[in-house]
Amino acid sequence: MTQLRWLERLIGGTRQHVVEFLLKSDSTVQEIADKIGVSTNAIRGHLSALERDGLVEQLGVKRDTGGKPAAVYALSNDAHELFPRAYSFVLDELLSRLDAEDGSDRVEALLTGIGNGAATPAEGPPSKRVEAAADLLRSLGATVEVLRDGDHWKIQGFSCPLSALTATDPRMCGLATALVQKASGGSVVEVCDRGPRPRCAFEIAFQDDSES
Repeated sequence: MTQLRWLERLIGGTRQHVVEFLLKSDSTVQEIADKIGVSTNAIRGHLSALERDGLVEQLGVKRDTGGKPAAVYALSNDAHELFPRAYSFVLDELLSRLDAEDGSDRVEALLTGIGNGAATPAEGPPSKRVEAAADLLRSLGATVEVLRDGDHWKIQGFSCPLSALTATDPRMCGLATALVQKASGGSVVEVCDRGPRPRCAFEIAFQDDSES
């Protein structure tokens, strides 16, 4: 089940969109309403319900263009736990045993091989291939978007499905990197954020970046 489906079933369609939007950026009621296309009154109702459930919290206020202060909302730590994560205990034990038996290099090669095996090379122009790689990450539970700045492409994540392990074992990022590289056919550099709230990110370059 993809992230959108299980999250929608858990908290409802519009609230799912609110949560995913706040995952990207702390926002005001007006900003959320403008992005989702729902009235501000409806958004206030959804935010109240999410606050009641401990999934959203107010971080303070900021002034809009008219100078009126507006509350800023953010996801709580509990909300971040909603997003899929690997079964950290089992995987951590498995990696430890593989390290002991086969060595770190062998484990790293194994993770890269899993990433390669999970992806199918996409066809078409770079935009289509990058989007195909992003869809694969979404299928694993990551919330990502595709960005482009001139000839540079980036898949920016707002969560990490392997965050329970990547903070302590960066080799896990090699799996996702290999997946993105195989799907896109480009040269991929992993630039993930392994801070308190890990976010996966990949920069992608192509030798021929012309769009057909």
